Amino acid sequence: AKDFGTHYLVVRSAHVAFGVVAFLVAERVRYTSWRKIAPAFYLVVLASLVLVLIPAFGTGVGGARRWFDLGPVSVQPAEFAKLAAVFLLSCAVARARPGTGLPLRPIGGVGLLVLLVFLEPDFGTSVVIAAGAAGVLWASELRTGDLLLAGAVAFLALVGMMFLEPYRRDRFMTFLDPWSVSDGSGYQIVQSMVAIKAGSFFGAGTGAGDGGVAVPEVQTDMIFALIGEELGLLGMVAVIGAFGFLTIASFKLALDAPSVMARCLTAGLATMLAVQTSFNIGAAMGAFPLAGMTLPFVSYGGSSMIVCFVTVGILYRISEDGERAREVGTRKKRTTGGKGGPASLDRRRGNGGTRDTR
Repeated sequence: AKDFGTHYLVVRSAHVAFGVVAFLVAERVRYTSWRKIAPAFYLVVLASLVLVLIPAFGTGVGGARRWFDLGPVSVQPAEFAKLAAVFLLSCAVARARPGTGLPLRPIGGVGLLVLLVFLEPDFGTSVVIAAGAAGVLWASELRTGDLLLAGAVAFLALVGMMFLEPYRRDRFMTFLDPWSVSDGSGYQIVQSMVAIKAGSFFGAGTGAGDGGVAVPEVQTDMIFALIGEELGLLGMVAVIGAFGFLTIASFKLALDAPSVMARCLTAGLATMLAVQTSFNIGAAMGAFPLAGMTLPFVSYGGSSMIVCFVTVGILYRISEDGERAREVGTRKKRTTGGKGGPASLDRRRGNGGTRDTR
């Protein structure tokens, strides 16, 4: 029972422990410090994505070459590419003046990450990276026409990438009617829906599910099917509610962010979480095509767990910095009789205020 027993429990506990450490480190870093970290971090991730494609360095599993095998642990560079893309683009658009055009070089840098991840191949993570970049641009102050054009081009490119390979075309066609090919390409989706239905309202109980074992990739892409079978409708609603709360809170944080960079960084990270969660849950219930996306914090994978905790750590730190800036603004208004608003506070770091990222 190594596959679903003590082995997974121990390994998963180690993933969570590393994730908590990553959160504690990330929440201590001021979001403005990522401007200094972002270029080096991007280059390391870029080099890792190139090396993982080389058979001498990368490990191939199931026709994909996505991991570095480091003995007792494996590392998936594509997970860290999500953060690298958001960091790079957020720093670039934060420096741009309102109403200016797109920063083509940083966008090209993000496009290179998407291409390398796509070549592994890992279409799902490519979509998540593109979604994070879209979130950053949505929160920016760049020219609206350019943003709409970039969005249209990116959407068409992703659609073209999806239909480029036969198996991805089959996934999309299967999504339209999985029951007609339940013994072939629709097997995964059908078994997922069968497991969810078997869970009924209260579920079979933790560890008591049988149907989930028959679902391919149940520990990663189809983990929500196991949740549905073992925890039932109540468990699924609880999981969806938790992710819904995290998503809404993150976007609200973006709206209240103390600076342009904070807003772009928050929006990019929040969009990544929202898209990845939606596609994973939707695919398990047959509402979305299979895209190979894991469920944040839940699906098996150490690299994914660490990136998720880092993401929440950054969001938490931005929330703290924003609250501190508002407190300083309130004190300053009291001492100056209402003069000096958030715009002036955004340009200073003293007394807890945040510095304008431009």
